[in-house]
Amino acid sequence: MLTAKNRLFSILLLSLLWVSGAHGANEDSQYFLQKIAQVPPVEQHNNQWLLPLEQPGNSKHYFLANKQGQIYQLGQDTPENLSPLLDLTALSVNNPIVELNAFTLHPNFSLRGQIGFATFYTAHIEKATSNEKTKRLLDTTVSLALPFDAVITEWQLDLAKTVDQSSQREVLRIAIPTLASGIKQLKFNPHSKSWHDDYAQLYISLPQSLSLKEYPLYSGAILRIHPEKNAGQNYTVSHNNPYYANDDINKTLYLFGAGQINQFIWPDKHAPRLLISHEYNVKKPPTHWLSYSNGGDDWRNKSPQNFLFKGEQATSGLVIYQGRNALSLRNKLLWLSQNKQQQWQLNSLPNEMTPDPLSKSNEQAQQPLVTPSIEWQLTQPTLQTKRLTLYHDNRDEVLLFNEESGAIYQLFEDKTLLTPQGNNQENEQSGLGIIATLLIIIVGGVGLYIIYRVNIKRTSAKSLVRREFSNLSLTEDGLTLNLFKRHQRDIEKTMMLTEVKQCQVLLGDLAVATINTTSGHGFNTDKEQALREIFHREQVAKMVDDKVRRISLSITCEEKNRSVICLYLRKGNDRITKKNYFTVVDDIIDWCWLIAKAINEDSTQERPLMPKIQVTNTHLNEHKVHDNRPLHAQVSHSRPERILPAIKPKQTTSAAPAEKPKDKEISANHYDSAAIEAVKIETELVNALEKLVKLRQQGFLTADEFEQAKAKLYHFH
Repeated sequence: MLTAKNRLFSILLLSLLWVSGAHGANEDSQYFLQKIAQVPPVEQHNNQWLLPLEQPGNSKHYFLANKQGQIYQLGQDTPENLSPLLDLTALSVNNPIVELNAFTLHPNFSLRGQIGFATFYTAHIEKATSNEKTKRLLDTTVSLALPFDAVITEWQLDLAKTVDQSSQREVLRIAIPTLASGIKQLKFNPHSKSWHDDYAQLYISLPQSLSLKEYPLYSGAILRIHPEKNAGQNYTVSHNNPYYANDDINKTLYLFGAGQINQFIWPDKHAPRLLISHEYNVKKPPTHWLSYSNGGDDWRNKSPQNFLFKGEQATSGLVIYQGRNALSLRNKLLWLSQNKQQQWQLNSLPNEMTPDPLSKSNEQAQQPLVTPSIEWQLTQPTLQTKRLTLYHDNRDEVLLFNEESGAIYQLFEDKTLLTPQGNNQENEQSGLGIIATLLIIIVGGVGLYIIYRVNIKRTSAKSLVRREFSNLSLTEDGLTLNLFKRHQRDIEKTMMLTEVKQCQVLLGDLAVATINTTSGHGFNTDKEQALREIFHREQVAKMVDDKVRRISLSITCEEKNRSVICLYLRKGNDRITKKNYFTVVDDIIDWCWLIAKAINEDSTQERPLMPKIQVTNTHLNEHKVHDNRPLHAQVSHSRPERILPAIKPKQTTSAAPAEKPKDKEISANHYDSAAIEAVKIETELVNALEKLVKLRQQGFLTADEFEQAKAKLYHFH
C-alpha cells in the first residue's frame, strides 16, 4: 500500500509527464479499444452472460455467471481454462431455479478474518412453494397470485477457492408476479467504509410490475438490508432506513415508484446518494431519466425533482470515470446509447452538475440541466451488437462487454504529439513557461498534501469519538440521564428517562439489541446472555490493522432526536477509549436493564442482580487502575485451576501444638480462632464463586466447565 508521501510523489511525477507530453500536443483526441479477455459463447440461445466481476486485488481474474445459474472463474491470460465455480441447477433439485439474475461480492471479500471474507451473493428466480414455514417478503394487500419467488442466497469460498456448498444460506425471499419482475441488481456501496452507517448494506433493485405498480414493492423499488445473519434472523434492517418506523410501508424499502430501473450507482464518494438510470412512465411515451435520490422517495404519482438528465435514448452502463487511460474523460459521467442508425455512441456529462430543486420552479426542475456530449461514435463492426454494456474495473478504467460475442475491451486515448517548431527564442520562452507551470504544480501538490493530512486527521477514529458523546451517567434521583463529550466534565446534554422512546446497542453500525416501548422489546436474562455471546464472539475475532471495533448506545427521545454514545472504540491494536472491553460490556448490560425497566416495565423481568449504574460523578472516575497484562494472561490467571489451590482447606499436621497465648492477649480478643478460620474460608469460597460467575457471563467458561469448577469448590469445602 502506498504511503501519503509516495502518493504525493506519484501525483507530481504524473503531472510532470502530462506537462511535458501536453506541450505542443494536438487538441483532438482519438479513442481506441484493446481486447483484454474473451468469454466463451453461451451454448443455448435463451442463455445470456451477466456482467463480469473482477476479483478484488487480482486484475487478471474475473467471476462470470450466466442466466442458467452457472458461475465460473475466468483468467485473462488463460481464457480457454474456464474454471466452474458453482452450478445452481445441480443444487436445486427439489425446487429448480428458473433464472439467475444478479450476483455481487461482499465488500470484505478479500479481507481475511473479516465478516464477509470470500463471501458472495446471488439472486435467482424459482417457483413459489406451498411450504408455510418459508418466509416471503410481499405486500399483504395484493390480491393477485404471486407464483414466483426472487431469492437472494449467500455463498462462501473455502481455502481451495471453491464454493463451500455447506455455506449456502438463504438471505431473503421476495414474492413476485412474473419472471420479468426478478431482481435486476445487487450492489454494495463501493465508497462506504467500516465506520459509515451504510457499510456492508446490500442494495437490491426490483423492476416495476405494470399490473401492481400502485403497490410500493412492485412499483420499481430499491431495498436496503444487512445480509449478515444476526440473532436468528437471516437479515436485519438498519433503523436508518427511511421507512423503518412506518407501519404502512415495508421497512426494507429505500425508495419506490421509479418504474423500470436499469442501474444505480453512487456518483459521490462523500455522500450516500444514488444516481438511478430508470425508464419512468408517468407520461406516455416513457422517457429515460438519470435521477438523484437520498432515499425515502415515492415517485408513483410525483416525478423526480432532483435529476441530471432525461431523454428518449436508453442508457447502457453508468460510470464515473476516474482512470488514467483517457485523461480527457476524467471526472465525467459516461454511458452508452444507440442512435437512430442503431450504432453505439459514448456519451458524457460533467459529474459536478448537481441540480438544486429548491431554487427552481416545478417547470424549470423538469427541464434537462445540460445536453450530453457525444464523445465517440463506435463504428467498429465488432461492436455492432444489440447488447453492449459499459462498466469499470478495479482501477476505474473503462471496459466494454459485448454480451453476444463475449469479448471484453478496455478503452484508451491516443494523442498525436506535434514536433516542436520555431527558433531558439521561442524554445526558451516555452521552457520558461514549462518551468513556471512545474512550480505551480509543485506548490499545488504540497497544498494538496496538507489538505490530505488535515482530512485524514478529521476522519480519524479519535475524531469520531470527539464528535459523538463518550460517556453517560444517571442523576441521584434516578430520573435523568446526563451525556458528556470526550474528556469533558461539564454536562453536554440531559434527557429524562421517561422521554426515551428507544435504546439500541450498536456493534459498529449494526444494532445487536433494541429496547423500545412496544410489546416484547423489553429486556430479560435470555437477551442479556445472547448479547454477551455476541460481544464474546466479536472479542475473539482477530483485530487487524485497519479493523475498527466500536460499541455504542443509541438513545432516541423523539423523531430526529437521536444521541449516540460511543463507549468503546478500538482500531487495530490502538484502543482509543479508556475502559477495557468487558467493563464496557458490563456497563452496556446495566444500562439495558435500567432503561428497559424505565420505558417498558411490562416486557422486562426482574433482574437477579441490581445494576451497578453510578450517579453523576461517573464521568470523573475515568482514571482507574487497569490491569495492563495481556488478556490471555488475565484469563489464565483467573481459570478455576488457578483459583482452587488458593482456597483449599488448611492441611493439619502432626507438629507440636502452638504455645498458649498469654491471658491479656486472650482478653483482648473475643473471637474464637476456629470461627475466624471458618469465616475466612467461607469468604474465599464466595469470592471464588463470584469469579466463576463473571467468567461464565463473559464467555470464557462453557456451561460444563462452570459446573465442574463449582463442584470442585464445594468439594474442597
